[in-house]
Amino acid sequence: MKINFACTNCLAIFDVDMISIEFDQDRELLFNPVPECTFCGATEEVVLSNIGLIQIDHMILQGQIKTVKSGSRSNEKL
Repeated sequence: MKINFACTNCLAIFDVDMISIEFDQDRELLFNPVPECTFCGATEEVVLSNIGLIQIDHMILQGQIKTVKSGSRSNEKL
């Protein structure tokens, strides 16, 4: 599934093909793979774009994002 992100480092908007998206025990989103800006390579400065937020909202409403069981390893919080 492609999710839309924004880079606060270079101000680019781009899509990342996600393998999985889950919630951790604190209801933080975990992305696999870690979103990386396709323009400058940044990872820490990457956030969901407005379109990405809408995509995530739709996935939550459709029950497509599950909570990771305790003891599971998280990939990246955003």
